[in-house]
Amino acid sequence: MENLADIDLAIKAHTLWMSQVRQAVLDALSGIDVHSIRADSHCDFGKWLFGPGLSADDRLTEHYREVRRLHAEFHELSGRIVELAAAGQVAEAYTLLYGEYITLSGKLVLALRAWQASVLGF
Repeated sequence: MENLADIDLAIKAHTLWMSQVRQAVLDALSGIDVHSIRADSHCDFGKWLFGPGLSADDRLTEHYREVRRLHAEFHELSGRIVELAAAGQVAEAYTLLYGEYITLSGKLVLALRAWQASVLGF
């Protein structure tokens, strides 16, 4: 990994994504493209994770695999939350949003920080 700042940018992109999902629950819009929300390669974080900035060696690490797994789970859960809100099940969406979603988000950030620390040799 050439630029450790990329992980910081990925975390910022992740935080922005969380805000957008929260807003989608608040808006509870029907007709929202849940498929796009579930796609883990379309967001800025996913573009970095799957993009050319990471080497083949980076992608072979356990840290990469863990971050990729958690990121995919995060997007699947994001889609489920927005889908519930759009279907009028806002209370259920909030329960997931402020429970499992926040927990999974924290796990993803911790995995990113562990990856960053391993690159730095900590």
